[in-house]
Amino acid sequence: MAIIGSEHPPLRAIEALATAVPLFLLLFAAAYFLMAWEQASSFNEQLSRTDALYFTVTVFATVGFGDIVPTSGPARVLTMVQMLMDLILVGLIAKVVFGAVQMGLERRRSAPGSAEREP
Repeated sequence: MAIIGSEHPPLRAIEALATAVPLFLLLFAAAYFLMAWEQASSFNEQLSRTDALYFTVTVFATVGFGDIVPTSGPARVLTMVQMLMDLILVGLIAKVVFGAVQMGLERRRSAPGSAEREP
């Protein structure tokens, strides 16, 4: 993994998060937009691209303002899938990314000639 082998694991982890999370959110925003475009009754209002992204971020942040609401069965199922994947993503990020940072830092400490060696 690029984080473990990196010279600066924390910076590499931030870089990975800055790429993965927006792509994850855009995937769901596109799905909501296409669903609303295909079947207008999927949500309580017709969604523009901005509305779909807003709804996606609202679900991801778990704030649920309630101004945009899924009304059809498939829209509610997709929203539940996103909610569950959000929880998995947050847990996975915490475990994998921060674990990789720890491994990378340990690798640097144990490298020959490292100034950070423990006595």
